[in-house]
Amino acid sequence: MSTSKSKICLTGATGGLGSRVLHHLLHTLSIPPSSLVISSQNPSPSSPSDSGVETRHGDFLNPSTLPSAFAGASTLLLISYPSIAHALRVTAHKNAIDAAIRAGVTHVVYTSLAFAGDSQAAVMQAHLETEEYLKRTCAGREGVHYTIIREGIYCESWALYLGFFDPGKAVSDGDGRVVRVPEGADRGVAWVGRDELGQGTARILVQREKFADQTVLLSGGAAVSLRGVAETISGIMGWQGKEAVKVEELGKERWVDAMVEMKTGKKEDAETREFMEKWYTTYPAIEKGELDVVDPRLEGLLGRKLESMEESLKKHLKDVGGARESIGQYAK
Repeated sequence: MSTSKSKICLTGATGGLGSRVLHHLLHTLSIPPSSLVISSQNPSPSSPSDSGVETRHGDFLNPSTLPSAFAGASTLLLISYPSIAHALRVTAHKNAIDAAIRAGVTHVVYTSLAFAGDSQAAVMQAHLETEEYLKRTCAGREGVHYTIIREGIYCESWALYLGFFDPGKAVSDGDGRVVRVPEGADRGVAWVGRDELGQGTARILVQREKFADQTVLLSGGAAVSLRGVAETISGIMGWQGKEAVKVEELGKERWVDAMVEMKTGKKEDAETREFMEKWYTTYPAIEKGELDVVDPRLEGLLGRKLESMEESLKKHLKDVGGARESIGQYAK
């Protein structure tokens, strides 16, 4: 096992964002595989080791596996743990940060989310707690740095924000195909493609000294409201007039009730209701404009204009199963 301290250790390299970071490090930025190492919770024959990058076993929830996973790395890309369970996620992140520092890592790059620093959105709370822990941990150690990347809202996750809308099952009720949200339908979201975020994150890793001890936002190039997304979907699918997608704002209680029934076919399901009440908190954050921030940094990193939401939707809607995939991936 190499003990060179120039290695970048990647976590989450088989996930949607992490796989694109790995791709761009290798194929866009021509980083040699020998300069990278992958820490994987479940290494398997189908892991990214085919790329020539060494893959090691590292499980955030089993801290004893992390010293060997991070050994020899100077930089850790900590991709947030794939769960919205707050305590579990924070514990996983703290374990990874502590193990990285003990292993000699001198720069931790953490992928957070693009909500505001004082956001009340439930999905952001574990990120905010992790951000603060990472800052405190690095502040007390000379030569140890952090970079927090607030990754923009994926274009690919639109269905989750659009009331779990499935275009493959959407049938007009005679007055349009209905999307139900509690509020925030007309405030913008700076949607951004996952591949572009992957490339931007890869470039920050390579240029990490420029971003030391900073929190940076990677957003899309324009903000499009939920109603705007619905209108764009109607145009792409050829749904006009009474066939078009329309967005209704129901308020919290009616929306939660409607989502419980839609997801379960029942008036009541405690687990689903708990999830929906937490997910509801996303919409007041949208209404406040937390996701309506367009930052030029990502375009600057990539040196080009970013793909628009319309362009992304055209690709995504070629397979209506893409909407179901995004719901299944993010609604955990």
